Amino acid sequence: MTQKEAVLALLRGEKPDIIVDGWAPFQPVFDDALLKTTGSMPGTTIVDAWGVTMVWEEGQPGTMPSEDPALLACNDITEWRDQITVPRIREWEYDWGSAFGQKAGAEAQGKFAAAFMPCGIFEEAHHILGFEECLVDLLAEPDDMHDLIDELFDFKKALIELRVNSWKPECFILHDDFGSKDSLLMPPDTWREYFKEGYREMCKMIHDSGAFVILHSDSKNDLIAADLEEVGIDIWQGALPECDIEGMQKSLKKLVFMGGFDSAVYDGVNSTPEQVEADVRNACEKYLPGGRFIPSITYGLPGTIIPERDEIISKVIEELNAGK
Repeated sequence: MTQKEAVLALLRGEKPDIIVDGWAPFQPVFDDALLKTTGSMPGTTIVDAWGVTMVWEEGQPGTMPSEDPALLACNDITEWRDQITVPRIREWEYDWGSAFGQKAGAEAQGKFAAAFMPCGIFEEAHHILGFEECLVDLLAEPDDMHDLIDELFDFKKALIELRVNSWKPECFILHDDFGSKDSLLMPPDTWREYFKEGYREMCKMIHDSGAFVILHSDSKNDLIAADLEEVGIDIWQGALPECDIEGMQKSLKKLVFMGGFDSAVYDGVNSTPEQVEADVRNACEKYLPGGRFIPSITYGLPGTIIPERDEIISKVIEELNAGK
């Protein structure tokens, strides 16, 4: 059984013959016309499609919104229609040739060609408004927040539609961090009010295209895990050890959990290779018996900051697959 076949077995609710090695079966397609127009690259500062100033400093693992209040895309949710120009990306022109090339390369390596969709609905909302203000507005300004979030969902659905109609990804990697290690950043009912049905619509679009859905959310999502399964998330990537993975394996029927060990701990300078190996082995011993589990870093993309950590993880899983 190949790594790709093992993922498909997990999605069918079966127990594969081998352990999936984290991100190994997936190839995110970065050379994508949409990423070039809506995303940033290392060492750059851009203004994204929603007017958010995104900064990716040299040596920084990823891009972040500017913390300068003067650069906020919108400083008052009640005036968002005047302050923001909604991007009509269905009307833009794209060259998909490079995406087709990367998809062919992924398939030749026996990997899933994955559409990479960073910055989720909640994330884009707090990038636009500022973090604290966004959380306040969810409670204090529901009408305007619903309208803005509806526009954000329409934007994401356009991203899906354009990719499905062009290079046809095998899976989609959605990103949205809804919480911290300890809790959601909002009451579960607030999440359901604003985000649940939009995610249901997105998942349906993806499933109707023949692809499956990975949601990266390295957050304590226990209280909405059943909702994620219900709306059609196939793989919750980033499932933290702070989450009750064993309990969710018993209570849920379809959701695949991808994660299980804490990137912030084992990918830090204070951890040792021996600690990393022990952590990976412990996670596999703890969660694999419950089924529907992929041991993985909790980052939303392949690769660790300390490269050797990735090698240790793969080595452990290779040894476990060999029965060592």
